[in-house]
Amino acid sequence: MIHHFPHEAALLPRTKLSYVNLPGILSDGKRDRAARVSGFVCIQLGERCYLIFLRNGEPFHSARLQAEEGRGAAALSEVLRIAATECERGEAGQIAYFGAPEAQLQAMLATLVQEPVEWAASVDTTRPELLFPHLRQRHFTGVLEMTSAGRHHYLVFEDGTFRSGYFTERDGAVPVPDFVRSVFGAAGGAPRVIPYPALGTLPVQAGPGLVDLYRRMVGGILRELSAALGRDAAMAMVRAAQTEVGGRLPAARAFHLTDEGRVVGDPVASPEGLTDAVAGWMTAALIAGSRHDGVDPAAMVERVARDSRFVLQEQGFFERLPWAVSL
Repeated sequence: MIHHFPHEAALLPRTKLSYVNLPGILSDGKRDRAARVSGFVCIQLGERCYLIFLRNGEPFHSARLQAEEGRGAAALSEVLRIAATECERGEAGQIAYFGAPEAQLQAMLATLVQEPVEWAASVDTTRPELLFPHLRQRHFTGVLEMTSAGRHHYLVFEDGTFRSGYFTERDGAVPVPDFVRSVFGAAGGAPRVIPYPALGTLPVQAGPGLVDLYRRMVGGILRELSAALGRDAAMAMVRAAQTEVGGRLPAARAFHLTDEGRVVGDPVASPEGLTDAVAGWMTAALIAGSRHDGVDPAAMVERVARDSRFVLQEQGFFERLPWAVSL
């Protein structure tokens, strides 16, 4: 099923994925002031749909819609890798880039990264004359997603009152109530209607560059510990530290340390959450290593972090470590 979403402008009409330089689209806002617009990139790969959200031309979050796995957040690095793989295979994927207001992006993300609100058992969602009075009586605050024939519509409510809406293929001359009635009265039957809680703010996801930097940091600490204690002991320490920290900092669990010593994985976390997780993971590993002669945690961090110190300082990474680091 091809998914269609509301938009204000088709900055890149739907076309073959193989025709488009996706990384170029996502970085265009850094080079061209005119490209600093908010919206989303829609990538359709058969039954799989991926959405990359941009604010002022900068990607800040991504999500997936899949028939089998459902919906949820997706790591931007993973989406880029999947798109590149599909291009190499020559698969018939499609891509489009649409402009949309930030309020719409917030409504869309509310339906993608959160669990839906449960309906009362007595609510008949196929009958709008019963559905919308129920929302008023319930003082519903959130986003009502209506989906019909792959077309997604978003109605935003506050305390049971309709505040705004974003509708796919709605003629601006058609009043909202009339359009909503037409969706319920379409030949294919009543739409799928699901309520979601409101999002207070737009969630921001750590970008591929920061994820890759933290992979290199963990890999560097592993190499330092291996040089001091031996590979097997270092691998055991780093894995034990990940298990210890992962219980309270879930982003650490999204990484995987292969038997060859490579750090892989695509965590979905805010920059702050990812920084907390990696700093905590490295701290636990280095504390374990410091119980052995020849391990100086601060010196190891200094050697591994030197080339990336300015980015790490900007993220507040060193402030999260228990050692004074001189760089």
